[in-house]
Amino acid sequence: MLNLLLQIGVIILVSRVLAWVMRFFGQPQVVGEMMAGIVLGPSVLGLLYHGVWFHMLFPATPGPDPFPFLNMLAQIGVMFFMFLVGLEFDLNALRDQGKPILITGLASLLTPMLCGFLLSGFLYQEFHGTSGGLPIFVLFGGVAMCITAFPVLARIITEHNLQKTSTGGVALACAAFNDAAGWCLLALVLAISTAVGLGKHSPDPILHALMTLVWSVLFAAFMFTVMRRFLRKLQELYSTRGYLSQTVMAGIFLLIVACSFITQWIGIQAIFGAFLLGAAMPAEGRFVRHISEKIEDFSLLFLLPVFFAYTGLRTEIGLLNTPHLWMVCLVVVLVATASKFVASTLAAHFTGMRWRQAGVIGSLMNARGLVELIVLNIGLSLHVLSPQMFTILVVMALLTTFVTTPLMYAIYPPKALRRDEGLDVPQAGPEEQRVLVSASSPLTARGLLQAGVLLLGGESRQIYALHLETPEEHEVRRKSLRTGANPLVIMQRRAVSLGIPVEAVHHVSRNIADDICRNARLYSVDWIVLGGHRGLLTASSSVGGVVQQVLEQAPANVAILIDKGMDNVQRVLVPYLGEVQDAGALLAAERIGRILGVQITILHVVKPHRDTSSQPLGVRGLVDQYMPATTGTERVRMIVTESDAPVEPVIAESANHDLVVIGMAPHWNLKQGLLGRSQSSVAERSACSVMIVQTVGKPVSGERRIAPSVPTPPVSPPVGHP
Repeated sequence: MLNLLLQIGVIILVSRVLAWVMRFFGQPQVVGEMMAGIVLGPSVLGLLYHGVWFHMLFPATPGPDPFPFLNMLAQIGVMFFMFLVGLEFDLNALRDQGKPILITGLASLLTPMLCGFLLSGFLYQEFHGTSGGLPIFVLFGGVAMCITAFPVLARIITEHNLQKTSTGGVALACAAFNDAAGWCLLALVLAISTAVGLGKHSPDPILHALMTLVWSVLFAAFMFTVMRRFLRKLQELYSTRGYLSQTVMAGIFLLIVACSFITQWIGIQAIFGAFLLGAAMPAEGRFVRHISEKIEDFSLLFLLPVFFAYTGLRTEIGLLNTPHLWMVCLVVVLVATASKFVASTLAAHFTGMRWRQAGVIGSLMNARGLVELIVLNIGLSLHVLSPQMFTILVVMALLTTFVTTPLMYAIYPPKALRRDEGLDVPQAGPEEQRVLVSASSPLTARGLLQAGVLLLGGESRQIYALHLETPEEHEVRRKSLRTGANPLVIMQRRAVSLGIPVEAVHHVSRNIADDICRNARLYSVDWIVLGGHRGLLTASSSVGGVVQQVLEQAPANVAILIDKGMDNVQRVLVPYLGEVQDAGALLAAERIGRILGVQITILHVVKPHRDTSSQPLGVRGLVDQYMPATTGTERVRMIVTESDAPVEPVIAESANHDLVVIGMAPHWNLKQGLLGRSQSSVAERSACSVMIVQTVGKPVSGERRIAPSVPTPPVSPPVGHP
């Protein structure tokens, strides 16, 4: 027991580390998990210290299966994974795609299959297993070549923001078709290849295969008729209660086990029962997501890594110990890649897609991943594949999945794809102000929208509400039922009530700061609004790192809001020290001052007993430059105060104002306060909200216009805020 717990702990740790590493290189996490299995197996760990560590961690058990406990956990993990795949499978979405998807899907399925048949025929004499014969070996080879992993492809499309493009939609539909057809073919192959059907030995293999096939079809029909009616009752129960009790979830687990038992008994593997149950579930989104939330994390993070490790333990790359074997491996990889890519690309182009778009389809269809490993493990367990052939096909599955993303980007760079898909943004008019509001948390979304409204000021205005998520965050939110917690939803609802035009922009991002700046350039914005509050803008935090990176490369003015409960902003304090950075605060105040009813106070802090002859004040000139007096000086007042500690008078005056707008001048201690924690920071100690401003180049203010009064939304203080 202790050794099993140690094995599981090491497997989970290595899987997560390599999944993170692969994400850093733009790969889906399944590539890292597949590599973790190889690393922990005899191919890598078994080579260190002559395999001492490997045999200590994974001692073999005498018998046909040297790792029986890991095998049992792996099979349970695959069973629950296939149930989740079935939940994601939507026949209605596939039916709506029409003839082009059918043509592309068939081409991407049949061409690799035929190539696999031919190649397997040539390789049979050298790489066949101990059972099955030539027909079964050829059938397994064809299925292994034609498989496309729909879950992996869907994750790649989402992480690279292709789901809103026609190319991504076609790829998803083709993969769904390919996935469904592939599982049907595998069930057919198993029905032919297995030696046991319905628990009884059959003297006639052909009769046995037909009986297994008939029972499989009858069971599938039962699942999509009788069982679906019963499952609809569960969906109605969920709609009434809003949740499924533990008793009901126990019943669903029992159904997964029962369906898996039946298909294993029929002779087509337990995974098909779990898949059919998931596919038979009612397609109502909230019901399906609720079940996924209950199962997904434990299955994907605990059980599936064990399956990858078990596959790695059975994969010994050292078996490919001659140039001939490596040449065979290369040929298999090339045939698998070329047959999928060429067939999918030509078929997609034939249906009317441009060559580059068709090339993206061909690249994505090459993703095999976990689904391929499931097929290969079945082939090895049935002794249809030799260990050498199993290793060659595992290498093929890993490499074809790994090259999917680089090949896609080489064919169709993201910028060109956005341009051709019509996703470019019209240029702003000469008088139009554009503000990009980037919100990462629902706690700060309302306040950030208010800051964006303040910075618009003029009549011609446009706000782009941006929400970027890491792939992990996106997956969690996609499965979540709490849609109201989405920052974009919060900002859009409030903007509608204010009559402010807002365009919602959502992306999955691997580099938040780079994508904020990229969107700022794409939408030609004048201001970027970011959020921050105590504990988030520290140099060691991820958010603080993002803000610092944006400040270093921003193509527009940046406003960082520390929201302490902005309500109706009418009194704005602008501290001024005479630093170059203070001019940015004046520019922001000029934008805010365009709103009727807003009073701007310039607080000029000077040192006591200054030498005015050598240090001219110059404040009035800057105010006239950035805040022209044509609108009436009664709305802009100036206070001059003397202090050796510039922060103190600002803190004292902030109690009488709704918002403090400051530049990035070093005297405000923002580098230590915002990015490090200093009690002398204005941002930390201010009695009201603070907007920190950094401008790009020399601040320039256009002709001043008085805008109609724009209401500013009340914002509740964030939870846990000082």
